[in-house]
Amino acid sequence: MLLRLGLRIVPLLLLVGLSVGARAAEGGSVGRVTNVANQAQIGSAVAAIGTPVQMNDVLLTGAKARLEVTFHDNTKLALGENARVVVDRYVYNPAEGRGEVALSATRGAFRFAGGKLKDLRRKKITVNTPSAALAVRGTEFWAGPIDGRYGVLLLRGNLRVSGRTGASKR
Repeated sequence: MLLRLGLRIVPLLLLVGLSVGARAAEGGSVGRVTNVANQAQIGSAVAAIGTPVQMNDVLLTGAKARLEVTFHDNTKLALGENARVVVDRYVYNPAEGRGEVALSATRGAFRFAGGKLKDLRRKKITVNTPSAALAVRGTEFWAGPIDGRYGVLLLRGNLRVSGRTGASKR
């Protein structure tokens, strides 16, 4: 009787453990630092190679600093010096064919290169900057200050830019 009861409890404990693990993964890391030069931070922590990045983390770089984050789908975000980017949202669910990235870049330059997420059927990639909102379509681009203004350089793919003066598609 005790053996039978024990066999029933083990599967139940496994299900409870898997459920807790799934919730922890949802609130866990969305990527990791893969390159860092000079002073960079993830929130209030000093960034080092391997430092986990989570949703709502503030990515910061100082003078002459660089920071690269690689997300779970192999999307890469590289920050130049004196940059500030917030990871507002990141979802990568290849089983359902959907994904989402939302970033807020408020200072400095950065480069974005989409990973596997760009190949999903249902994807939404947006980057909010001080001057415009960028809707990314399987692309690679650089954005940041240039000649006293904020600019975007499209390296590959498509990009929809929405700002105070309307929208344009490149």
